[in-house]
Amino acid sequence: MNSTHTHKRSAWKMRAAGALVAGAGTLASGGDGPYAYIVEGSGYFGAPGIELAHVGRVDLSDPSQVEVIARAADDLRFGGADLRPGTGELVGFENTTNALRIFDLVNGGNTLIDSIGYMDAGVAAMSFSNDGSVVYAATTVGGFARIVEADADTGKVLGVHNILGLTITSLAVVPDGHPTLTAGELYGLTLTSGGGVRLAHIDLDTNSVVSQPFVGGIGFSPQFETGLDFASDGTLYAVIQGFDQLSPDEFIEISSHLYTIDPATGDATDLGPIEAQGTWDAVTLVIDEGPALCLADLTGDGELDFFDVSEFLDAFGAQDPIADFTGDGEFDFFDVSDFLDAFGKGCP
Repeated sequence: MNSTHTHKRSAWKMRAAGALVAGAGTLASGGDGPYAYIVEGSGYFGAPGIELAHVGRVDLSDPSQVEVIARAADDLRFGGADLRPGTGELVGFENTTNALRIFDLVNGGNTLIDSIGYMDAGVAAMSFSNDGSVVYAATTVGGFARIVEADADTGKVLGVHNILGLTITSLAVVPDGHPTLTAGELYGLTLTSGGGVRLAHIDLDTNSVVSQPFVGGIGFSPQFETGLDFASDGTLYAVIQGFDQLSPDEFIEISSHLYTIDPATGDATDLGPIEAQGTWDAVTLVIDEGPALCLADLTGDGELDFFDVSEFLDAFGAQDPIADFTGDGEFDFFDVSDFLDAFGKGCP
């Protein structure tokens, strides 16, 4: 585990997971949910406080509102993540050791589950089955996509599926109760050689693609980094990052944008860039529909009182990351101000 610090904020410390998870909540920056978790894939933009493997919490109604929560690792690149059903754990798949790791969203760092075999090129996507017992992880090997089914507790490989002609960059499992799609089936975003994106409906029983309409309405040339997840009401959300070509020799990098996608047609609606400054290179999208976080409840007892203030002051004096409410790595007036704002809003 990258972080050895433990704290009584365990009431919500494992609440987020990979891909995209939406729910009702309030960002410290002032936005209202539903919200989702994203993971920085490169640190390319060099924005203050946003580095490789940082986890952010984005307001789905206003994606310019992003709160930096924790850094899952100092030197690992994550290719996918998802919330594990039944546990509330946010689990990521990283490419250095091809391993599943549980994120600690309070103290930063992670806990190793285990490595998964057959992922030589590094994982590009992952998602859990609806019961949380199986993890699906995707990579690209030569001219085909490889999707590995593994035991979510141990990482033991249960099945290997090779599908020709695909380059999977994100995965999502259709949730139970979806109004039009079959629960448990897999969808993924795949990049084309011509610089486009398709939404692939994948059949693991036949190792084939049922359908793959073009995703229209992106607005720029997409690159490798994408994320995909269903909300419980059936809405399919995606994050896509890319570039614009200004001239034959001049390109401009574009921060990840948030979209909704129609699974039947591939039509996308652009909800805006992830953070107005164009700073996120998000490799995953995870919608969180669990109870809203109460950020100022540092004791984890569900109440806001003197003990939470005392806990904050002790942590602030010790420069404990739990008191870095702005997520910028500094301990100053702005952290105190954000804590007091969160305290004043109360617990949901």
